Amino acid sequence: MRSRTNRAVIVVSVAIACTRAFTQPISLEQVIREVCMKSDSVKMMRETVKKSDQMVRENWSAVYPTISLSAAAAQSYGSLFGGGGGSSSSSSSPSAPAQGALGKQQDLTIDSLDKIYLRQSALGSMFGDISKPQMITVYNTGLQISQTLYTFGKVGTALKVAKAYNQSTHLTYKRNLQAIQLGALDAFYRTILAQRAAAIAEHSLKRKKDLNEFLDRNFKNGSGSRAQVLATKADVANQSTAMLIAKRDARTARMYLNAFMGRPLTDSTALDTIGIPSSLNIAEHPSEDEAVSTALKERDDLKSIKYMAEATKGGEKIYKAMYLPSIGAQGSAGYSKYESGSKLIPSDWQKSWTIGVGAQWTLFDGFASSAKAAQYASDANKLEVVFTTMANGIEIEIRTAITECAAADSNFAASKEMLSAAQESYDLTNSNFKQGSGQFAEVQLADELLMQAELGLTNAHYRLIRSRAALRVAMGNDIIALNEHLQ
Repeated sequence: MRSRTNRAVIVVSVAIACTRAFTQPISLEQVIREVCMKSDSVKMMRETVKKSDQMVRENWSAVYPTISLSAAAAQSYGSLFGGGGGSSSSSSSPSAPAQGALGKQQDLTIDSLDKIYLRQSALGSMFGDISKPQMITVYNTGLQISQTLYTFGKVGTALKVAKAYNQSTHLTYKRNLQAIQLGALDAFYRTILAQRAAAIAEHSLKRKKDLNEFLDRNFKNGSGSRAQVLATKADVANQSTAMLIAKRDARTARMYLNAFMGRPLTDSTALDTIGIPSSLNIAEHPSEDEAVSTALKERDDLKSIKYMAEATKGGEKIYKAMYLPSIGAQGSAGYSKYESGSKLIPSDWQKSWTIGVGAQWTLFDGFASSAKAAQYASDANKLEVVFTTMANGIEIEIRTAITECAAADSNFAASKEMLSAAQESYDLTNSNFKQGSGQFAEVQLADELLMQAELGLTNAHYRLIRSRAALRVAMGNDIIALNEHLQ
């Protein structure tokens, strides 16, 4: 009995722990990590990196030997030598030599003539069999090996080009990952803003309902005016529609966030609106010159352009070297076998092999290689221009981001003051109106100002966090540190 009780306690404890883990709010840092692991954009980017890695591996194939094994079995029907009829050749072939022998040596005996005739009759019969159409079976097997020995730098340069291109791809992936982190932050706060707008709309609806009920009670008790009751009733209906629209927008924003995170669209786990990554919780910022200097050293997209320019210049070298020879070695060994009805064709396996060194030298190709080299040189020059343009754009981005941080700080401080003043103003106006000393229009205006102040503070907080995140990304830093397998 005690054992069953202990088991039940354990099961309940595990269930409670799982429920707590499931209902734990999702922090901004967790959102960024899930996006960097599960989003479709990141998955596609990883495939691009894998392809780039395999391109390097592909270029290494020129260094290693090429080995191939072949085997074949075939049947054919026909004459081996394409001669005429076998009977005519066999009957005529002994007569000419026999007559020649009689003409030159008159003293040959009848026995020697008979021997010559019999020998040549056998040869004629044999060759007649070969010239006849017949079924022939052929078996072949072989091993071929070829190895590049020297290409005057073409293979080595191709490997350097592939590695430089691969480095460029990896750096582009890291830079895009930083941009995706910023996109995850935007999606997170868009959802929070939409949810906050829906909550504010709901609170405003509650206030409007309270006011309508208050005016309705007063009117029924003989004070106030019916016009105010009807106006507040219409205001309640209008606010109800606004609340439904706000909730729709909040739900849509959450579904987009879930899709970005790779979660089910209907996931409704609460979002943590308080905690932020430690990297964004800073009060001071670097100077503009310091931030620009750091960005020009750390930005992965600038490094990627450099590697791409290096790869392009390598392509120019390869095509310039196309007019130089390539030297290689080749060897092969194999066995073959023929089977037919003729005795002259061997029926046993016959061995053969070859080995040698050769060179291939393109003396003239219609200036195709030189034109291609010039194209690569032009592309490399364009990449240098792109690098300069991008560096200027980064400097503008950095200086603007630092200014935005200062503006966001000021806006957040002002929004807190505005919300405090709007809340106090609404409480005072509403209290005065209920005591009979205020105007109905003043209450409506105070409610609208309070709602705008609440939304303004939420937007100001988002602007504050995003300004710091944008500055980090502009400087070439991650918003949060990722594991190596994610980078």
